[in-house]
Amino acid sequence: MAVSTSAQLAQTGTLTDFIEDLAAKYDSRPALLMKLGFRYQRWSYARLWEQSGRVASLLQQMGLARGDRVLIWGPNSPQWVLAFFGCVRAGVIAVPLDMRSAEDFVRTVAAKTDPKAAFISRVTPRGDIEFGVPELSLDDLEVLCIDQPPPEPVEFDETDLVEIMFTSGTTGDPKGVMLTHRNLASNVVSASQFVSGKPSDRLLSILPLSHMFEQMGGLLLPLQAGANITYATSYQPSVLFKTMKERKVTLMLLVPQILDLFMKGIEREVSRQGKEGFWRLAMTVAARVPMPVRRRIFRKVHGQLGGALDLIIAGGAPLSPELGAKWKALGVTVLQGYGATEASPGITFHTLENPRYDSAGRPLPGVDVKIADDGEVLVRGPNITPGYWEAPDRTAEAFVDGWYRTGDQGSFDEDGYLHLSGRKKDMIVLSSGQNVYPEDVEATLNKHAEVVDAVVVGLPRESDVEVHAVLILEDPLQAQQIVARVNDQLASHQRIRGHTVWAGEDFPRTHTMKVKKGLVLDSITQNDAETETAPASSAQPRQTSARGVTALIVEVTGLPPAQVAPDRSLESLDLDSLGRVALLSAIEAELGVYVDEALVGPHTTVRNIEDMVASSSANGAMPRFPSWGMSLWCRLVRGALQRTMVFPIVFSAYRLKVTGAENLSAVEGPVLFAANHTLHLDNGIILRAMPFSSRRRLAIAASDHMFANRIQGLSIPLLGNGFPFSKEGNVRASLENLGRILDNGWSVLIYPEGELTVGGPMKPFLSGTGLLAVGGQVSVIPVHLRIDRFGKPSYLPLLRRGRVEVRFGEPITFAPGTAYDEATRTVETAVAAL
Repeated sequence: MAVSTSAQLAQTGTLTDFIEDLAAKYDSRPALLMKLGFRYQRWSYARLWEQSGRVASLLQQMGLARGDRVLIWGPNSPQWVLAFFGCVRAGVIAVPLDMRSAEDFVRTVAAKTDPKAAFISRVTPRGDIEFGVPELSLDDLEVLCIDQPPPEPVEFDETDLVEIMFTSGTTGDPKGVMLTHRNLASNVVSASQFVSGKPSDRLLSILPLSHMFEQMGGLLLPLQAGANITYATSYQPSVLFKTMKERKVTLMLLVPQILDLFMKGIEREVSRQGKEGFWRLAMTVAARVPMPVRRRIFRKVHGQLGGALDLIIAGGAPLSPELGAKWKALGVTVLQGYGATEASPGITFHTLENPRYDSAGRPLPGVDVKIADDGEVLVRGPNITPGYWEAPDRTAEAFVDGWYRTGDQGSFDEDGYLHLSGRKKDMIVLSSGQNVYPEDVEATLNKHAEVVDAVVVGLPRESDVEVHAVLILEDPLQAQQIVARVNDQLASHQRIRGHTVWAGEDFPRTHTMKVKKGLVLDSITQNDAETETAPASSAQPRQTSARGVTALIVEVTGLPPAQVAPDRSLESLDLDSLGRVALLSAIEAELGVYVDEALVGPHTTVRNIEDMVASSSANGAMPRFPSWGMSLWCRLVRGALQRTMVFPIVFSAYRLKVTGAENLSAVEGPVLFAANHTLHLDNGIILRAMPFSSRRRLAIAASDHMFANRIQGLSIPLLGNGFPFSKEGNVRASLENLGRILDNGWSVLIYPEGELTVGGPMKPFLSGTGLLAVGGQVSVIPVHLRIDRFGKPSYLPLLRRGRVEVRFGEPITFAPGTAYDEATRTVETAVAAL
């Protein structure tokens, strides 16, 4: 067993030190990402430090002081992280709430903690809950904090509370686990010694940050490694898989149930294609070859998972050895650990070098674990909570001689690996004195293909307790035969004496996907347990995260739900062309359905949109855009053609003067060049005026109708890396493509007038210019082509050279939340003023 050392503890410090050190170490590296609108927005480590400080300053300006409590109730997002770290830096205690928390639970937590403020999202399912305190919008958090000065320094102690994590239960009296700076920081230090991570890691965050498994493993540990974290806009499978491909995700935290669902989905597809024989052979071969070869064998599966996923960390429930072995055969390493909210949460874990699926791993450095005389796992260390919020009696019950009582049964093998045998409270004690661990029986049941899921409970029967199985089956009529076959595989005292077929699609679960066995037992005891019964109202399928069209319109427009009637037109709901783009993007992200803009106009009704979503014939695939213009071979060819053909033609046609080129070196990363469209050769002129460092990764937005001609469709990407951009019709698809170009680090040249006006005057800029500038979150460099003299002929003045001055203005950056029309006017004014 590992023992804490003073050297390890000296490295912990506070979470404020942690964030500040990361900002200094990783600076401009991306830390957090989320696709808001048409491209991924990035929060660098430096920006994370700066903006969390602004949140802290806002809290201080509101009068909150060290030790006050603040609720955080919203979905995973960079704003959630900013709110959390803002609380940390202000000395305010965060109280995270899961998005799926019941209203009574939320009210109870609020009453217990007496919060002074609450961070709430537009999509928080608050019902009629009113906290009676100032509420801060997570969605508009950066706008709220934009003018805030740096926060006033707060003196911290390692024993200060960072957060209170309330664990839900069936008693109606949730426990508030208090976690300090020392608890969390020490767990980061110890866990990173087992799985250190690396800056190239790209994690997709799915599990809720309001639980310690994701908060530690999916936030603090990746940040410690300098990795980046992407937050999904929806938990629909189609959106998740699309995000995995776009971000080339390498790492995920999942509960075993989701891992099992993924694997069963893969195996169903294998069965549908009639390739079971090949699959079995491939799995057998893969188990005997190196990881890279396994990934090659199952390259199609990896393609669906994004192509780069190589590590999954499983937690929240035991991982079956068979399931872990299957994923490893695919070429994906699965690591599992064991923890509890009270332990911040890590207690034991596996190393990358020696992952095992038959145990919960070895104790983390600095964490002591021992087995009590009755088999209970006891833990102590700097990661262990000081107790429960305002509940001294519960705190006293949870500790014995300074050791935290986990409530789990376990043992160590000779190699120091911890093996868990179930929850102490779930263990079934028969009248004979023999103990039955439900997990053992459940594992045997779940090996059978006919069993979707199974739970085993101890059902009171007069003077004894019955080992009772609750089953979700593909065919409920097979229950008796399945139980009989399973009993043949069990010891006599483990055998199932009664069973119930569960009517719902899933069992009631906690937010970390653990089955609420108390609710299952309550449900079946209300029925005749002597026969196969179907539990009543509690046996309902879990709700999905997808919302309907009406809810999405409410989110986009901000209107009350009562005003979004089925016969209302989009125009009457104040959804202009850009608003319709936002709505259809939300439908695709949330519902996984693509609706073509050509089918949607101002007079389209809410009911029409619902019909389009429901009808597969109304939905098409997202159009594909050529990307070969950005490939290495094309870049080399383009550079040669520009130097030998394009630039000599420009030189022969115009005498160029360039001013403001120094402004191009004042920005980092991709930018948006906005130029007036006044000459036939303006692409070549601007490219010639740019330094090589700017034009080497430049893409030019061209009207999509130009690509209808095959010759132009080939020459435009080849000579200038032009790409089709639609100003009407498929606007959203064009925006998605432009977003991908920016995300890949390429700057984009646009002509906001929308059409060529040889010699001017400059026409008003299209309103979409502001959408690109604000939604793209890139600096805009205004460009003005000033014609000092027209040449002859005007299209290609080779008879008499013209004179043109290319002026590059200072970069313009727009704050989040800037109105699109205002941004358009700002860019137009800047171009005209050059």
